[in-house]
Formats: sequence, structure tokens, C-alpha cells
Amino acid sequence: MLLLAVLLVLVVAAVIVPSLVDLTRSEVRHLPRWAWALVICLSVPLGSILYWTIGRDPAGAPTDEPPPPPPASSPAEWAPPAPVGRSGPSGPTVVSTHSLTKAYGDTLALDSVDLEVPVGSTYGLIGPNGAGKTTMLSIIAGLRHPTSGELDLAVDRRSMGLLVDTPLFEPWLTAREVVDLARHLTAPHLSVDRVDEVLVQVGLGDALDRRTGGFSRGMLQRLGLAGCLVGDPEVLVLDEPSSALDPAGRREVLDLVGELAHTKTVILSTHILADVQQVCDTVGVIDHGRLLFQGPLLDLLARTSTSYLLHVRPPAAGLGAALGSLPWVEAVTEVAPGRFRIVVTDAAVAETEIAAVLAAESAAVIAFNPATDLETAFLELTR
Repeated sequence: MLLLAVLLVLVVAAVIVPSLVDLTRSEVRHLPRWAWALVICLSVPLGSILYWTIGRDPAGAPTDEPPPPPPASSPAEWAPPAPVGRSGPSGPTVVSTHSLTKAYGDTLALDSVDLEVPVGSTYGLIGPNGAGKTTMLSIIAGLRHPTSGELDLAVDRRSMGLLVDTPLFEPWLTAREVVDLARHLTAPHLSVDRVDEVLVQVGLGDALDRRTGGFSRGMLQRLGLAGCLVGDPEVLVLDEPSSALDPAGRREVLDLVGELAHTKTVILSTHILADVQQVCDTVGVIDHGRLLFQGPLLDLLARTSTSYLLHVRPPAAGLGAALGSLPWVEAVTEVAPGRFRIVVTDAAVAETEIAAVLAAESAAVIAFNPATDLETAFLELTR
């Protein structure tokens, strides 16, 4: 009987000890580290099986490298490293890929993609459902690994904030607790006051102490965005950031992304093309895993149209005739008082000389934009 008890103790130790040792060195999912320790110890051997199958984060495997040095004791003394990206066609890049490929069996989710995200840009990745947008963002964030190709990041992933398409949180936690946990994991040097600050920033100031189990999908989206922002990341990776929001909520999130674009690099994917046109300065069009276009948004619009919409404050007597007499204007139509549709033969010349023409006619300009919107350009390109 004693021998049997000794064998039982050895078997239990052989199951529990490796799991607990790995728990101290690896990243975990779904539960805090202390909770996994209880599960492993109190439920043998089921707890260890659960930990190794669903609790252990493969991306956070044990490593023999020394831990990074601790931040300075004073938050004011600490600053993240400045991005030193690889130089791309439009200057330094914060994210770049070379022949990046991701295969799921015989299906190519990404096919030799060369992505270049300029430092400080707001990059919109657009494409049909199943085009590979989420796969690309997941690889950038480190949640998936490419089958082949290269990924270069100018920042540490701890300086990146990721908002997944449908964020979910433990229902018994409050909004403040969720965001404070994100702060503790990503930027413990920041003051706890930062938690309430970002919750107010994303429009959850009246739900600080509400449990997330009662949140709508739109509120969960905002909470996920707050979790991204609390660590003050250098790069924001947003997967469909406004898809679950009502029109007022979408407007607030777009305004927030526009504000962040002045100080951070933002990479977002969305199927709402009007949102991309409002906040992004650079776009990538992806379809069936291949990158069809990449560059400034205005370049994409110009590729698919030589028409412009001019809006001046009426009356605009004589302006139509003046425009029609120019050598680079093919046709002018006044579609409404003060609103003209202009078809040009050379878009570059038109964009350079239009200001002088309007000044000579003393026209009070309200807007001058390409007549093609992003949806039209996207459909023409993907066809």
C-alpha cells in the first residue's frame, strides 16, 4: 500500500510540476496565471491537459533569452524606442513584407505579398470577404506565422496595439478591470489614471464599473479599442474597428482614428470603403491573397478617373466658360448652381493649374475632389 501511495505521488508530481514550471515561463490565454495554477493543482490530470491544449499561448513559448531591462522608475523618464524602419518606396517603413505567403492546406490565404506601411501613415487594407485581410493583420501582430516569406517590423510587438474583429472579454470583469489588466500587461509604468482616460476617450465613460457580460457588440468594440490605447502603442492594428457601431459610434471612432493618425502609425482593415476614404492616406487593395495596389489613396483614385468635382460658392457666372476654354479640359458640366463636373485630359496638369484659374475668376472654392470615390475605384481594380 505504501509503495502504491509513493507511485501515485510520483505520477501526480510528474504531471503537475512540468505544467507549473512551464506556466511561470510562458504566456497564457483565457485565464490569469494564478487561476491556471489552481486548475492544474486541483484537477489532476485534467487541469494539466487543459493548460497544455488551450491555456498555453504558442506565441509565448519558453525562451532562454534574458528579460528586457525594467523601465525607469519614473514614467517621465521612460520612452519607447524610436522606430527605425526599413526604407521603402515612400520612405522609412514600420511594417514591410517580402513575398509573404500563408497557406491553409491547398488554399493560399496570402500569395507573395509585398506590403510597405510607411512610418506615421494611416494604412487602409481593403478587399472582399476572404481576401486575406485578417490573416495579414494576424501575422503582423504575431498571432499567426507565415508559411514562407519575410516580415520586418521596426518596433517591438509590445509597442503594438491589436483590435480583433470581434473582441470578447470575461463577462464578470468590469470595463475598468479589463483595461487596467491590459495596462498592467503592456505598460505597467503608466499611471492607473490612464485607464479611465482611455475609457472616456472611446465613449465608455459612463460604463466604467459595469460588467462586460451586459455589453452590446458595439460597446465591446469600444472596450477593445480602449485596451489597445491604454499602453500608448506606437502602432495600432485595427481589424474592422467600426463594423459593429451605429452611425454616431462610427463617426466617433473615425474621428478618434483621425486624431491618433497625427502621432501613431495606424493599420486598419475594413469593408466600409467610405471609412477608409475619410481617414486613410495610404491604401492596399488585396484580393484572393494577392496585393493588387498599394500606395497613396489619391493615386488609386487618379488611376481610375480623369474627372473632378468642383464646388464653388455661387454665383459662378462665367466660370464654366473659363474652364471650358482651357487646353487640358475636355468637358465641363454644371450639375447644380456652383457645382461643376470637369473631365480633363491630364490629371497632373489639372491639379497643378486649377488653383490659378479659380483665383483669376475670384471663385470662392468649397471643394475640389476626384469624381471617383473609393468604391468605384476598388470595383474597377478588382474586376
